[in-house]
Amino acid sequence: MSGGLASMHRPVNAAPPALGELLTPAQTDLLIRLATFLALAAFALGHWLSVIQHPPVGRAVLLLLVCAGGGVALWLSGQRELSTAMGWTVRLAIVLAMVVLALLATGLRFRYFHHWGAFAGHLHHGLLGAQATTYPYTGEDSWVRLTLLLASPAYLVPATALAFWPSKRYAGVLRFAALTVLIVFYGMALAERSPHGEIGRGFLLLLLIAAWLWAPRLKARDAGVAAGVVIVAAIVALPVAAKLNAHSGWLDYRNWRVLGESPGIGYRWDHNYGPINWPRKGTTLLYMQASQPFYWKAETLNDFDGRGWIRTSANTSVNAASELPASPDRHWFHQIKVTVAGLRGNQIIGSGTPQSVSSGAGDAELFGDGTVTALDHPLRDSENYTENTYIPQPSAAQMRRGGRNYEGYFGIYTRLLLPMKLGNGVTQDVRFDPGLWQSADTGDPASSSIALQSPYAPMYRLVKRLELKSDNAYDMTRNVERYLNTSRFIYSEHPTVHKYPLEAFLFKYRLGYCQQFSGTMAMMLRMAGIPARVATGFAPGTPQTDAPGVYKVRDLDAHSWVEVYFNDIGWVTFDPTPALSPAASQHDDQSGTFGAGGRSPRALGQSQEHDPVSGAAGGVVGVTSQSTLSWWMIPLGIAVLLVLVLAGLRLRHVAAKRAQMPPDERVLGDLTTAMRRMGNPVKAGATLTTVEQTLGRRAGPEAARYACKLREYRYGGNGATLPHGKERRALRRALARTAHPFGRLKALRALPPLHF
Repeated sequence: MSGGLASMHRPVNAAPPALGELLTPAQTDLLIRLATFLALAAFALGHWLSVIQHPPVGRAVLLLLVCAGGGVALWLSGQRELSTAMGWTVRLAIVLAMVVLALLATGLRFRYFHHWGAFAGHLHHGLLGAQATTYPYTGEDSWVRLTLLLASPAYLVPATALAFWPSKRYAGVLRFAALTVLIVFYGMALAERSPHGEIGRGFLLLLLIAAWLWAPRLKARDAGVAAGVVIVAAIVALPVAAKLNAHSGWLDYRNWRVLGESPGIGYRWDHNYGPINWPRKGTTLLYMQASQPFYWKAETLNDFDGRGWIRTSANTSVNAASELPASPDRHWFHQIKVTVAGLRGNQIIGSGTPQSVSSGAGDAELFGDGTVTALDHPLRDSENYTENTYIPQPSAAQMRRGGRNYEGYFGIYTRLLLPMKLGNGVTQDVRFDPGLWQSADTGDPASSSIALQSPYAPMYRLVKRLELKSDNAYDMTRNVERYLNTSRFIYSEHPTVHKYPLEAFLFKYRLGYCQQFSGTMAMMLRMAGIPARVATGFAPGTPQTDAPGVYKVRDLDAHSWVEVYFNDIGWVTFDPTPALSPAASQHDDQSGTFGAGGRSPRALGQSQEHDPVSGAAGGVVGVTSQSTLSWWMIPLGIAVLLVLVLAGLRLRHVAAKRAQMPPDERVLGDLTTAMRRMGNPVKAGATLTTVEQTLGRRAGPEAARYACKLREYRYGGNGATLPHGKERRALRRALARTAHPFGRLKALRALPPLHF
């Protein structure tokens, strides 16, 4: 019988095709470009994720997969003959789909695509919190975390579009633009958090940049020369990098200004209680160097004028040491070094009760209330000065002992000016003087009547109720602070304006920011006869990882808090503004004094919001639910993606070749491949009759019938049909019985169920 196997579509003993035979030059270029792009993107993304504690690595891998899919889709759009209008439409649709999928992959809930106003408000809140936070971010504000994560698609999606946008004329420009976007994304993370091993990271970045620029066009024979060029460039750059890594760099990229000195930012520190309208752009104002973070005081507001807190000179001591305790604890004296970066005005920023200021800021006047004023000139950029100051950090037990037997001098810090109702809608400002806490023969006996006939009567009655629960001045202070920290009060930067803002805040609107909280607490304490005042300035700011002990203070850190005086201790800081994530206190009853180890202050804009992923209030549900995943999932995901892309391209190539073959040639090729994979290769020149006999002898009659039906179709011409479906499954079962162990798996690989 004629009918040898010479017409088979593939020689029996031929080697498997090489990768170059499976892929066209364009497909090979795409694969290389995709691999180098994903490597660069993963490198930049990994550094950005380091600014968040326990980042969601799984979401990062998903984002890279979205970018890879979008890049391939853009490339495929360039392989089709499309009109200019249709091409732009398709590619813009691909980019839009990438944007949506990337946002969803990052953690944004789908419902925000229908509520852009709510999303914009939450994003604004997240941006403010992100600019004012400490890195790596460890807080629990879900919108701050999500805003930081959304920076990833904001950079990677445009970079993907630039890298894979089909364009012959501007291909080089687009590739370089994509590289620039990725490098900026990488540098943005370094601007806030400099990791260790900068030299090694820089060398790896250099390799990735070289691969991105050269790999698609680099010949194999030139690879050695290219590697040598990269190594030489790295060696030349090492001394430069070491110099840039010195304590004082060549370029202050954190405070870059294009046209000389910045005009700076100045403040009026008196309270106004309206919506926040001072600058909040993330501008760096100061660098504070201290042994630990403190509140940085600009001005003390020592008087209440009936509606708000102001600073007057009437009751301000000129002597810097006049309000220190008789025997101050020497451990509470600190030295603070200040560098001015963008702040303007005459207030010398310090902390606690300053005792001396170096001549770096020129002549200055020190007041007993802790305010220091420059006399020679306003603050200027790069100005340095050193302040020696007294900052008490007492325990709760020490403050309980110190809240009694106040000196009469401190009565100036218990007085208030209240508008007293005289009838017929007429009011008159009257001095309210309750006397010092539990001190007989002090104060005005008519003070109670004045308070009860003023618009602040409800506040005064509340103070009296809290007094009944307090055994000493410290307990009263804590009770007031706890009352303001309950859920009945909401942090809001847009409070409602009222004629008597603090009374309205306490009993009507119950929403406000640091001015409302600190002003109300100081007022309530004075009504109880406890010396208190409002301090204004800045929260501690952002610790600098590359300069231990240095804190960067920005306009977002503008803040207001309360100082309370205790005998034998001095002025102690309390912050009633709700904190985002209170830290454990060192006091036995969770004292709120920050300087004594209490909670961290709220940076402006960091309010508790509904979780953007789960919809739950507070927490980081959804965004951090995958935080247990490890960093290695990023390279693993890239490797899996490349394998899938390669497999898909190979299947496409094989399918295209098989589609051009006659049906019997495809079935014959499947049969010989299956026999070879099962260890029974067909010898060159063998006929279908020989194959049929071999299968019958080794695998049984079912396998032989498969070859018989193929032979009859090829040479019979009597309406015979190709073996298919049932016969193919029967052949697979027969082949499985010939192989042990794992016979079924081997047969499945030899003769897959799906064939082209």
